Parts: sequence; structure tokens; C-alpha cells
Amino acid sequence: MSGADRLRRMVFRAGWRLSGRALQRLETCLNFMACAQWAKVRGFTAVPSFPDRTALMEHIARDVADQRVLYLEFGVFRGDLTRLWSRLLRHPQSRLHGFDSFEGLPEDWTPDQPRGQFSTQGRIPVIDDPRVAFFKGWFEEVLPGYRLPEHDRLLVMLDADLYSSTRYVLNRLRPHVVSGTYLYFDEFCHREHEMKAFSEFEKQTALRFEPVGESHCWEHVAFRVL
Repeated sequence: MSGADRLRRMVFRAGWRLSGRALQRLETCLNFMACAQWAKVRGFTAVPSFPDRTALMEHIARDVADQRVLYLEFGVFRGDLTRLWSRLLRHPQSRLHGFDSFEGLPEDWTPDQPRGQFSTQGRIPVIDDPRVAFFKGWFEEVLPGYRLPEHDRLLVMLDADLYSSTRYVLNRLRPHVVSGTYLYFDEFCHREHEMKAFSEFEKQTALRFEPVGESHCWEHVAFRVL
């Protein structure tokens, strides 16, 4: 038996003994390792780090708060990020548009996050800001009829978790992703989901991006188009 065959048998037997929870923890470790390798290959070795995503958002806001911003959020849930940006964006003609089915994930994401997770039973957040509007429905149903308002800067918040949803949004917004656009990912360190969708988008468009900040070891990360 070759050394490779012996290693396979050892790994297989270890997997037999592992619990589902332990295997999921191992998968999480592999995700973070893959994310670190992804950043290293691209030379992203000196990215500003923040204690949480709120601090990262405040960092971005220093650049755009007084401009006419179009803020697009995909995966609203209870509206926490929308409320934060309603406070951070000061220009009266900025627009904050959120997209969500409010029925939860359309497919399984992880063993602990099955289809339907993050549902609000259809309830839309109430935010006291006339600049805020929510578009209820699956992205594939709502985005084809959506027309972007005039704006000076575009901020795209991607918190849909899934590869399929993230890929669809990025491809749909491609004509509007230009120099100065910000793309934020809320679960970037999942190598088969948001990271994969962004990697494909990066390759297909040949756009150049720079990371402007991250938190929680690249779980949350924001890029700006150069």
C-alpha cells in the first residue's frame, strides 16, 4: 500500500469517528485558511482591520457620507445595516434600497443554516427615513424591473450568504460597478459561497479591486473598484 493510500485510509477512518459538529468546525477552519491563501495570492497583506463591521462601515462612510450615494443592500433581514447607513449617509438625495424576500434563505447554506433561515415571516423593517425603500421578493423576480436612481457613488452590501444569490446580484449590477464603487461582503470567508462568487466576478470583468478594510479575519470585508 502506498503512502498516499495509507493517508486516505487514516483520513477516512478519522471522518468515520468525527461528529457532524466536529466536521463542521473543521470546515470552518478550512474556509478561513482558504480565505487567507486567497488574500495572500493577491498581495492583500496589509489590509486595515476593524473590531466589527460597524467600525468598518464607519470607515467607509468617511469617504462617502456627504456624497449622493445609492446604497443597495441584498439580504436585509431585520434591517440593522440599513439603519446604520441611514445614520451615516448625510446627503439628502442619497437613496437606501434594500432587497429581500423576508422569507429566509431560498436554499440550504450550511448544516446549521437551512432553507428558510433568517425569515422574518414576511415582515419588512420599519425605518424612519424617507430615503429608505425596501423591495420584497426573490432577487431574480425584483432586480430585472429595478432601475438604479441617479447617484454619485454606489455602495453594494452583499449579505445574501449563498453563492447563487451573490453571483446573480453581481452579474446583474455589472454595468454599474465602476471606479469608486464599494462592494461589501458579510460572509466572505465561505470559500464556496461569497468568496467564490466574487472571485468569478473579478475574473470575468477584469476590474481591479482593493480591500479597504476587514473584520473578524475577513468574515466581513469591503472592496473598492480602482
